[in-house]
Amino acid sequence: MALLSPNLQRRARILLTFLGGQGAAQGLNLLCGLLILRWLPITEYSQYGLVYGFQMLVNAGLDLGFAGTIVALVGHRINDKSVIGNYVLAGRRMRTKMMIFVLPAVSIFYYFMTKHLHWQASTQVLLLLSICVSVNVSGFQSYYTSPLIIHRRLTTYYRILVLTALFRLVACYLLFKVGWINSVTAAWVNVVGIALTGFSLRAACRDLVEEPKKVNPSFTRQMVRYAMPNIPGLLFFALQGQISIFLIATFGSSTGIAQVSALGRIGQIFTLLNSINGVIVEPWFAKDDGRNVVRRYFYLVGIVVLGSAAFVGFTALFPNLLLHFLGKKYADLRLEVVWVVLQGCIGFLLGMTWTVISARRLIFWQTTFVNIIAITISQIGFIVFVGVTSPLRAIQMGCLSVAASLASQVYNLFYGLKRGPRIDIEEHEHVREDSLPLTAVEAEVSD
Repeated sequence: MALLSPNLQRRARILLTFLGGQGAAQGLNLLCGLLILRWLPITEYSQYGLVYGFQMLVNAGLDLGFAGTIVALVGHRINDKSVIGNYVLAGRRMRTKMMIFVLPAVSIFYYFMTKHLHWQASTQVLLLLSICVSVNVSGFQSYYTSPLIIHRRLTTYYRILVLTALFRLVACYLLFKVGWINSVTAAWVNVVGIALTGFSLRAACRDLVEEPKKVNPSFTRQMVRYAMPNIPGLLFFALQGQISIFLIATFGSSTGIAQVSALGRIGQIFTLLNSINGVIVEPWFAKDDGRNVVRRYFYLVGIVVLGSAAFVGFTALFPNLLLHFLGKKYADLRLEVVWVVLQGCIGFLLGMTWTVISARRLIFWQTTFVNIIAITISQIGFIVFVGVTSPLRAIQMGCLSVAASLASQVYNLFYGLKRGPRIDIEEHEHVREDSLPLTAVEAEVSD
């Protein structure tokens, strides 16, 4: 480190902290997911996978990006506990109010989606209850993460994530050893893990947050105003993340649900890779004076395309190396796994492009709707002319959707570069960097 400049040392420390904490937590969760995949029969895993999809969809639909506004809205008032508490309480109350309407609708949707799958009534009810309870307690995790981020207590944050991930892994292993592992018990272990994470984060924030007894409406209005432009996109992409499973559940079978869910575990490889966009790409483009954006973008595109071609080609030649992690029940998905890797590579390039757009402040209402329209047209066209009756078709539709989204975001990037930033940053006199509030990237990964 002594050979590096102070700025490079800080960047290296941020990257190592992020990769260590985030990598450990995601690695444990990925390991647990792969073991559950191996331990559960196909029918049981189809139930587990569908429930997981519902949890992700409902959580995103209830949050609507409000939790993500807290760091930015608090700004320099990081030491004002009441300000942080007002934002946390305002977000939690909005989430609670929305649950009154969302959970009944989700329950009806869940019933009609699963009734033709011939699940036992007790299994159907217990899994639905796991969805309802998990989305209720996950609000604690969403809103009590921000105070720790604001105050750079990332060691505490990652310790909680790693310990709860370890709990989930150990609990599932013990259930497997005593012969009690099934879709219901695995789903409820997830619920307990989410609850432990949320309550632990809340306890860790006790000295950072002072929540009032009543919500101050001005804080609610600020959160809604800040998040509003992103809400249509968040709702749309929350559904997009699970649409393959939902389509297979509607038009396919339990085996198809299990296969799509299993292949989704391989897609998690790209989760950590996508996180690197926020650590490396975002600050690199955010601090550019605008003259090197296009050159830097195409430089990164070239690297990603070459790496993606190598990864996809390797998977096509040796598909069994990845399928080995899924177990013998899924060993025949050789063509499907190639498409999953291709989709992940395109998705990584999409994430990188979006990071550049965000870093250059090129987000407009128009860009959101161009993206939604492009994806919707691609999916409708695929469903009408090809159909989604098998896991391979569902994955191919997902791949086409990601490609359509990438095309629209490339258009949005160059449209924004031509038009200029939506929000101009005022010039101020020089201040010390360590006296400023955290940027989104530094807040997420520094400690």
